[in-house]
This record gives sequence, structure tokens and C-alpha cells, in this order.
Amino acid sequence: MKRMRKPLQTLLIKPAGPDCNMACSYCFYLEKASLFHDSPSPRMSQYVLEEMVSQAMEQSGSQINFIWQGGEPTLMGLEFYRKCVELQQRFGRGQVVGNGLQTNGLLIDDEWIRFLKSYNWLVGLSLDGPQHVHDHYAGPGAAAVHGER
Repeated sequence: MKRMRKPLQTLLIKPAGPDCNMACSYCFYLEKASLFHDSPSPRMSQYVLEEMVSQAMEQSGSQINFIWQGGEPTLMGLEFYRKCVELQQRFGRGQVVGNGLQTNGLLIDDEWIRFLKSYNWLVGLSLDGPQHVHDHYAGPGAAAVHGER
């Protein structure tokens, strides 16, 4: 009797590992940086991206979701995600593909917004609360983001 295998439905991907552009002292993921002692800045390679997307599309059913988080996934740069969508289209077999991005939003600009909107990405924006609370944990760059000095 042939064993039925459930198709792959969702992947949770951390392409920049624990790297982040903020310094939140309470971050649960900070301790994971010690796992990458051989690489000061772990990043998913184009080769791994292509293999992952290819295999995920092959192993999925009619629908698959790619959820990108981190650390801070936007540190990979917009071109990384453009390549990702290209690969999803290339290796797709008519599946419905969803992408989600969990981000602190610091690197999101008009170009990012156009990209995310054009492919209907789900975006989760991590916010800590009122500015005085959020900036308390955001590190030295927070004031510059808010235009303060």
C-alpha cells in the first residue's frame, strides 16, 4: 500500500539569521547569533534560495506559503525577494503562492511598498507601543529614524 504524504503548505524562513538593524535588549533571538560564530553576518545564499524554492514548489500541493522573518529579513535587500518571486514563478506548477514578511519596517521605502503590493504580500509590522517605550529599546539609531537628534 502506497503511503500518502501530506503536501508542504508553509515554510518559515529566516534568510538573514538573527541579524537585525535594531538592538532590542528583550529580543528572544539575540542569543542565536552565537550559533553563527564562523560567519559574522549569516545570509541565505542564492544557491540555497533557489534549492529551497525549487524543492518547496515540488513538494507542495495547490497552495504554498513562504513566511519571511528573522532577525530582520529586509536586511537581505529587495533584489533577494525579487529573485525569490522569480523562482516561485519559474518552479511553480500552477500553485497559489503566498508570501508573508514580518519586519520592523525600518528599511521599507516606496520601492519596497510597490514590490510588496504588486505581489500581494502579507506584511506584519513589529511595533512595541508608544514612541517613548519603543525608542527605549530600539538602540542608538531610533532617534535618527524619527528625525530627532
